Amino acid sequence: MGSKPNTEVTDGAKQIMDYCKTLQVRSGLNAVDFAKKCGMGQNYWYVRARYDAPLTISDCERIAKACGMTTQELFRNALIGEPSSTHPEDYDVAANMDENRDVESETPDD
Repeated sequence: MGSKPNTEVTDGAKQIMDYCKTLQVRSGLNAVDFAKKCGMGQNYWYVRARYDAPLTISDCERIAKACGMTTQELFRNALIGEPSSTHPEDYDVAANMDENRDVESETPDD
């Protein structure tokens, strides 16, 4: 017997969908045209927009590409927030915050 797919929409999945809906509004396209641009059907988009089912990672990849961003940027912006031009340090990468980041550059050459 096959199992039924889990269509639970978690809080994180809702945040991602909310950000994707924001991207749709910013694009100036209506929902139907935005879905088409992202390679989705109208009904497929609406089911996810109502939180009846979550977006897949592949969906997010197509949305990101259609919006001119990486999938990582889409997830970061959705789950953490968009980087602020007034506080870019809030989104510093872990390597830049590592206290040992300069050790190699301070090591003398042989």
